[in-house]
Amino acid sequence: MRAVKAVQLNYTPSEEILSLLGTFRGMVNYCICIGLEKNITSRFKLSNEVYQELCRHGLHSWYSLSAIEVATSILKNYRKAKRKKQNVRSPRARKLMAKLGNQAYRIIGDTLRIPTKPREYFYVKLHKRVLEFLSDASLKLGSVTLTARTVSVVFSKTAEVAEPKGYVAYDTNERNVDGAFIEDGRLYVQRYDLSKICEVRHGYFERVQGVQVKYAKDRRVAAKIQENWFAKQNNKVNSVLHQVSSKIVKQAKEKEKGIILEDLKNIRKAVNKKVIGVNRFNGKVQLISKHSKGLKRRLNSWSFRKLQSFIEYKALWKGVKVVKASPRNTSKFCSICGCIIEPRERTVQNAG
Repeated sequence: MRAVKAVQLNYTPSEEILSLLGTFRGMVNYCICIGLEKNITSRFKLSNEVYQELCRHGLHSWYSLSAIEVATSILKNYRKAKRKKQNVRSPRARKLMAKLGNQAYRIIGDTLRIPTKPREYFYVKLHKRVLEFLSDASLKLGSVTLTARTVSVVFSKTAEVAEPKGYVAYDTNERNVDGAFIEDGRLYVQRYDLSKICEVRHGYFERVQGVQVKYAKDRRVAAKIQENWFAKQNNKVNSVLHQVSSKIVKQAKEKEKGIILEDLKNIRKAVNKKVIGVNRFNGKVQLISKHSKGLKRRLNSWSFRKLQSFIEYKALWKGVKVVKASPRNTSKFCSICGCIIEPRERTVQNAG
């Protein structure tokens, strides 16, 4: 089974690189427009339609081929989503990015050489972790993705997933992840703390509110400050998720066990649900939110899916088996004997 892992390099882009990223985004959007207009579904046909036009931008030819590949993937996902539901907005690339295949760049010593235009390049210094991956002969170099902040280098290998001797079942909660497994006839429970993520998100939420009030008349300044803060917030959140997911996979590998995760679905759909009610401000009957703003903010920012994806790709890289289980009634049955847990009786005391 093919396992993939990306390693990020931080860099400071020049104006030329930012212009390149903007041009690449425009090339992708042009390909998407042509694909939708002429109902093109294959990369080969799309390439015949747009390649000559893309080459006029003056970038290295690899960027034209990569733009076609990215646009084809976006169109494929768009058509797939449209088959499931009718109201899907038109696809377009929004973030500054560029992608290159493994034949377009070169590793020269401890430096990554990336082409910009024909016979023109820019260089990014490789850190220790990338050099460790490069020294492993079993790994293959994949694509390189550029953003306005990072360069991501993809490595791949053929991983053999071993049949586990047992499983560790994990319950993903907002503030922690609880794992349970049986070994030598005894039940062991481990808890991984995620409360720091809630603290980070709440802290940045309050700071952003202050900025929005302070710069209410200058939204450009507010947007720039918020963009930097959101990037810092995501870095802190991802750091915690990477640490927890690494510990979970490492423990499973050492104990030769598989991992069972809950197949959580429709959480945000449920918390954002609206019902017909009376608006308490204008007295009109209309659709109003079923849940409070605080609850919606918390659960919409809950990174349960990201944590599971981190566990899945790290487990595949280590050859650890991952199984998805339906969360239905998992809190209703005892984890030891499997019997239905009786709800606690509530006693009501009458006042006076």
